[in-house]
Amino acid sequence: MKKIYSITVAVICLLFGHTSCVDLDITPKNILTAQDIYSEGGIKAYMAGMYNHLPMEDYHYAANSGYFKDLNIWQIGTLTGEMCNEDSGFGQYHRSGYWGDGFKIIRQANTLINDLPKYPDLATYAVAWIAEAKFIRAYVYFQLAKRYGGLPIIEVPQVMDSDDESSLWIARSSHADTYDFILKDLDEAIAGMPETSEAGRANKYVAAGLKSRVALYAATTARYGHDKFPDWSVDGVLLQGIPADRAVGYFKQAWDATKLIEGHYELHNANGDKVANFAEVWEKCDNNRESMWLRKYDYLTTTHSMDALFCPVRLTTTYGGRYGVPLDWVELFDGMPLNAEGHFSAFDEDGNYLVYDNCHQMWDATEPRLQAQIFVPGQMAKGFKIDVRSGVFNKAIDPNVDKFKKFSIDDGATNFNYRDGQTDSRIPQKNMFQSDNSMIITQNNNNTESATYDDIQGMKIYIAGLDGPKMKWNGQGSTMTGILLRKFINLNMPLASTKLFESTQSWIEMRYAEILLNRAEAAIELAQNGESNYNDVDMLLDAYTCINDIRTRAGANLLSSPAELSTDAAYTNWNKPGSKGHGAWVEAPNRALQILRVERYKELANEAKIYWDLMRWFTFDTQFNQTNKRGLYSFMFTNGATVDENGIPDGKYIYDAKQGEHYCEPTTFDKNRYYEGIPSDELQNNPLLQKNRNQ
Repeated sequence: MKKIYSITVAVICLLFGHTSCVDLDITPKNILTAQDIYSEGGIKAYMAGMYNHLPMEDYHYAANSGYFKDLNIWQIGTLTGEMCNEDSGFGQYHRSGYWGDGFKIIRQANTLINDLPKYPDLATYAVAWIAEAKFIRAYVYFQLAKRYGGLPIIEVPQVMDSDDESSLWIARSSHADTYDFILKDLDEAIAGMPETSEAGRANKYVAAGLKSRVALYAATTARYGHDKFPDWSVDGVLLQGIPADRAVGYFKQAWDATKLIEGHYELHNANGDKVANFAEVWEKCDNNRESMWLRKYDYLTTTHSMDALFCPVRLTTTYGGRYGVPLDWVELFDGMPLNAEGHFSAFDEDGNYLVYDNCHQMWDATEPRLQAQIFVPGQMAKGFKIDVRSGVFNKAIDPNVDKFKKFSIDDGATNFNYRDGQTDSRIPQKNMFQSDNSMIITQNNNNTESATYDDIQGMKIYIAGLDGPKMKWNGQGSTMTGILLRKFINLNMPLASTKLFESTQSWIEMRYAEILLNRAEAAIELAQNGESNYNDVDMLLDAYTCINDIRTRAGANLLSSPAELSTDAAYTNWNKPGSKGHGAWVEAPNRALQILRVERYKELANEAKIYWDLMRWFTFDTQFNQTNKRGLYSFMFTNGATVDENGIPDGKYIYDAKQGEHYCEPTTFDKNRYYEGIPSDELQNNPLLQKNRNQ
């Protein structure tokens, strides 16, 4: 396996024991010599090794098998409604058990922090290097704290005493003390790190961004965690749970950290086309001022398989089609035709389906930020025109004359399918709506007899579109929900090159939009909890400005005034008690926080942020409790349709919203998952390591 940085094999062997970047076993400290490590080049290599093994949920993260796995088909976004695929029909939890590998990196950081002062020849660089090592230590501790709560705090490299193995035993500190330790490390990192850094490495403002994440996590755990997951103390140490009176202080730390970054990074706004501009956030992430921290990939170091796995099937030579999105996420965006409850509703005043002139007309009115993140039907990509639909009307049906009422149920609760009495949701559709196949033609059970429809301008067309929804005969999976995701796909990658281990897009671990959203969230929380004015800044006005900055770039509707960020009751979804409205799918304590959380869902989707947001908000188990994934299924009128030279048809369309049809089983979050149990082998090795409440 290749490396993210160009480091000689000799140095890697000295630092990590062997050349694989999967195993973090480290050669004992006494084998590492000063000549090997304590030089400018040696330290850079040592740092590179630590960065290379930081536990990011990036292109090499597979939720069912952990970090540094090349085939990351299994995504945590399938559990949060950000995406869906056939390999994770019920949704995918993060990989549990990350512990030992994290403490190996912590040991490496501790070695550097403790030993560098012993080398006066390196004094010029030592302050910055020690600060950077503390940043790395804080990053790993944070990943562990999110999972377990309180942790053993280790600040020096432990040395085995063969006569007393208990010298390595360390008890867990409290949950709050663990976060305080992480935040202290980050304060020292901010103070000592430079303002700029080479790609892939952090600087003082990245450290401040991480501090805002950590402090928000601690603050929301203190505010919301007690009722959902009761606090857990052992021998007077609060291991799971943070005292509620600590929340405001943590929110202040989060806001202060984001304020420090102001003026040093900015939202990407280089392209006047708002759809293209938002796509450039990731397509041109290596060269814009929004990217704060990237994990780099290239052919000389390491590659990934994003395009091969997640492109529509026709746009890749290998696998593909594992990147759909539920309708619930799409409904969060402005411009979608919605009813008063915030659900898709494309009907005229008589209750008949609206008829759109072509496959993309409905999408043209939607928020540019949405159009940038999906493949809009009819869009050209890698020389192909995106061709998505669920079925066709036969030519006897005239779209200008014939009208149709809704022929499916979309209530967010009914768990069934439309496959002619079939009950196995894994079987492709037979005939969803009508017993009379002569009116609406869909795939049959085997997808053979009705795979194509004859004679539109003398050409055959695929009934369900070349790009889905899911067609059994199409090999790998097409979209299950009628909507294909585009985000992170490299559209400039030739089809012949779209294979496993050929992608080199950088992973964006941190960008400025997240910082603005962190700032807005902290400001709202402070305003609602007795700090309407903090550091001479009006908190609601500050949150309003941050949200509108993001919405302006996104091409979304702007908030009219800070008054919209109110403590009024949040909207509720489907049959839950309470008032209904746009964005109700995302749960929150009140409207201000619901607006903020919806914005995070829209802006940061599939960036491995929302999963941990739901964990720290403690809404995962109620937002997702036997929750159906819904899809948006289009049907084309063949009467009047045309076909281009590539056999891609276009005609008038209707859209139907309902439960997803393929591998879209209901999603439920087990609230015992808010914290993990301490790995059993660690409990055996360290008798002082207390268990968690849920084990």
